[in-house]
Amino acid sequence: MWLVGLAVFAAGLSTTLPLPLYVEYAGGGGTGMLAAAFACYAGILILTAPLLGPLPDRIGRRACVLIGLLLAGGSTLLLALWPGLGPLALARCMQGIAMGCISNAAGAWAAELAERQGAATEAASRQGARVVAMGTAGSFGAGPVFTLLNLLLWPEMRPPVVFWAHLALLLVLLPAVARLPETYAGPRGAALRLPFFPPGTLASTMAMLPGWGVTGVVLTTVPATLATLGHARAGAWAVAGMILAGTLAQQAFRAMPPWRAMRLGLPLLTLGAGLVFAGAILGSMWLLLLGAPLAGMAAYGLVYLGGLAAATAAAAQERPRATAGFFVVAHTGFALVPLAVGLAADVIGSAAALSGMWICVLLASLLLLRRLPRPTA
Repeated sequence: MWLVGLAVFAAGLSTTLPLPLYVEYAGGGGTGMLAAAFACYAGILILTAPLLGPLPDRIGRRACVLIGLLLAGGSTLLLALWPGLGPLALARCMQGIAMGCISNAAGAWAAELAERQGAATEAASRQGARVVAMGTAGSFGAGPVFTLLNLLLWPEMRPPVVFWAHLALLLVLLPAVARLPETYAGPRGAALRLPFFPPGTLASTMAMLPGWGVTGVVLTTVPATLATLGHARAGAWAVAGMILAGTLAQQAFRAMPPWRAMRLGLPLLTLGAGLVFAGAILGSMWLLLLGAPLAGMAAYGLVYLGGLAAATAAAAQERPRATAGFFVVAHTGFALVPLAVGLAADVIGSAAALSGMWICVLLASLLLLRRLPRPTA
């Protein structure tokens, strides 16, 4: 099962290794254009959800993961050979399809492997959710750190050597994943099926709109704002701190019931987002470095892991489609929210755009907390 998690991690690296170079790729194109290129990832994933959701039940878990790894490697190779804003948009599309293939299949695959080892259905679903959550969050945090360290050692090297290291990792991983047993032996479903939203999970799924909306803004508008204040690399360090804190929080809170995690995560998300946005507006590294880990703990360690576990546990027989539904909402927040904030920053200024974003996070959190089920003792 750990190899499935490593595949998720390797694919996720393709999405974050280029992060410290985003402002460089934009070449003065503006915050809105950078946010639009960034949003291509989620846009293509949302558009292809009716195909990617049932794909693991059509061609099997293993084939989906292998396709995702190939696309992830292709996106890294593209940016290594052809850096720029246009190639970044194309690479983000490839990454979106790659992560759609892998995230929809990996959770079900890991859960089914756990069931083969004797785990009960609910426990296996939670293990599968943790494999996907830890793989994505771990890679999202590690990717920018790897590239930043590369830039510290060899600031003029383009492409960074970590891009080639990532391609080497994928070349080693592909045959290893290909040898894992296929677990899906059921009847093949329809080629196109809508994502599934299990009853009772609407609020926990919708919490991903502010959850990953905040992380998307920290990945785009916050670094661009800091760059205008003379802190070109500070945003990437904040991103790394945010997501690495989220990964550690997943370990700390992995046994927490989903609803309890959501009720803790939303207030923490609001606090962390406020500190990060204030730090970006004021150019305060202290506020930034204090708020980013809090936002990461909330977004990745509580809201993400809790929501994904709730969705898959409520649909044990429809795990790939339930995962697809969850990620459609998550990536809507990850794409449309930072796109709207980025465009607003170009029109009304970063300070007003980030302030408005924080008000929206506060209101959304208050509304969702009212809609979440009460946790049982």
